[in-house]
Amino acid sequence: SAALALAIVAAFTSAESVRAAPATIGHAYTLSNDLQSNAVIVLDRLADGTLAKGATAPVATGGKGVAGVFDAQGAVRIDQRRLFAVNPGSDTIAVFDIGRSGELKAVAGSPFASNGPTPLSIAVHRDLVYVANQGLASANPAGVPNVTGFRLGRDGRLSPIAGSTVEFPAGAGPADVEFNPQGTVLAVTSAYQNDGAVRTFAVQRDGSLKEGRGSPHKPIGINGTVGFSWTADGRHLLVSNFRGSAVTVYSVDQATAALTFEGVAYPNNQEAMCWTVLSPDGKTLYTSNFVSNSISAYSVAPGARLVLLGTSPKKHGASSPDSKDLQISPDGRYLYVVGPTATQIASFAVGRNGPPQELPEGRSPFTIGAGQLTTGLALN
Repeated sequence: SAALALAIVAAFTSAESVRAAPATIGHAYTLSNDLQSNAVIVLDRLADGTLAKGATAPVATGGKGVAGVFDAQGAVRIDQRRLFAVNPGSDTIAVFDIGRSGELKAVAGSPFASNGPTPLSIAVHRDLVYVANQGLASANPAGVPNVTGFRLGRDGRLSPIAGSTVEFPAGAGPADVEFNPQGTVLAVTSAYQNDGAVRTFAVQRDGSLKEGRGSPHKPIGINGTVGFSWTADGRHLLVSNFRGSAVTVYSVDQATAALTFEGVAYPNNQEAMCWTVLSPDGKTLYTSNFVSNSISAYSVAPGARLVLLGTSPKKHGASSPDSKDLQISPDGRYLYVVGPTATQIASFAVGRNGPPQELPEGRSPFTIGAGQLTTGLALN
């Protein structure tokens, strides 16, 4: 009958729609930075590069976000099956176990005191965790900025390491803190939009730090250091510079943390390069350019020699300066960029020999619509 035929067609169409829907292949995590109740926003990451609201509601961190202008990289980190997140408005670090479906469960005792004012970046290597307490004057005028270390227990608890704290001058607190792949050196950028500096520390057996020869270094004329990436071999730092919108390159001794400025800057002819991420194969560096609202790509040759491949604009969503944290998917196919003011995340497809291209409107950006000044980004 006609009714039966229509039913068969409808069923077939429905089945085709189900098959055509892109699969969830991972998750994206960012912070609402809500001033009263900070939360981790958990999004589904789909096979076609788009982001979607998942089954997991925002997960409270047990702390608070922070108001005002700030620059940092690494507010959310994933290591193995754990997620670490900052609470910059309450000076704590939240630690979560990640479930098989991307869901989060706070470990016992979370959040933990960050042992400093305004934590905004986290570094993790095995059982060693370092936190960059930036000491935002607007949030804590009397606070002393620092980086400080913790041991990560098997249960996820953080325990402070005696003698691990390194203080920074007021107004020149740390913006990004990251271990080299070997975990033998900790690098720190500081002072962000001011007279930025790069510092490197050798990690001692007890988890404390010893500053390397040549550290700190302050670039001249192209400073304003925020984000950076280690090369895959852990021998070089690729550092963004707000002023001059250029990448500066440093070589780093993996044992002593001795820091050597290579004397070369690689500009991208944009405005306000601040955040970086290295492709999974280590061959391409991506930077987000805050004022230009764009993404640049550099090829990375042996010896950390860079070649600018090009720059792509962020076409959809907010048009004002609003491009900060960025991350690349583990398979290297898609790149995601946070627009903190608009509370959005833009999705880009990664090309082989050029800059990434934003996905069509409707697939990018994803609007979070919660919190304020969306902060940090981590993928799995």
